[in-house]
Amino acid sequence: KLKVGDTVDVVDDKGDTTTFIVRSFKSFDRNADSTTVFTSDDGLAHLNLITCVGVWNQVNGSYPQRLVVFTDRI
Repeated sequence: KLKVGDTVDVVDDKGDTTTFIVRSFKSFDRNADSTTVFTSDDGLAHLNLITCVGVWNQVNGSYPQRLVVFTDRI
């Protein structure tokens, strides 16, 4: 249900909250190179949420795509 501009709050074990804003979404095929999900050279903090999407493939035991929600700390 997230959309660009929404915020995501993460509360740590001390009760401190860090807020992130949704920047973009991108789908990756199951076997695609997803290096960009795990790397950044801008020196900022990011939280990338990853989930599976598509129709369940019984033969492969997996969904065909990964949906990544890219966020930036604000």
